[in-house]
Amino acid sequence: MRFKTLVAGFAFALTATAAMAAYNNVVVKLKTPVAEASDSVIALGAVWNCSGDTCTSVLDRKTPQVRDCRQIARTLGPVASYTVGNASLDEAGIQACNSAAK
Repeated sequence: MRFKTLVAGFAFALTATAAMAAYNNVVVKLKTPVAEASDSVIALGAVWNCSGDTCTSVLDRKTPQVRDCRQIARTLGPVASYTVGNASLDEAGIQACNSAAK
């Protein structure tokens, strides 16, 4: 009986983690591609993998925040779009984000 409870709890934890992970995918589209030498960078305490003008990472975020986008813009340059899960910053958010661009 105890084993079944343990297995059920473990299965629930895996399901809950998988459901939350969908919100943690972050995609940044840059206005200009990154240099080939910097295809992997550290920003917001995470590794970002960049290819061309698109950088991706996994963060503990559920919604896009201008403050996070600003840190990316400081590190990588002007941002064209910033998406967390299925939500993206609007045009005003992108303009505010790019005020910090390098």
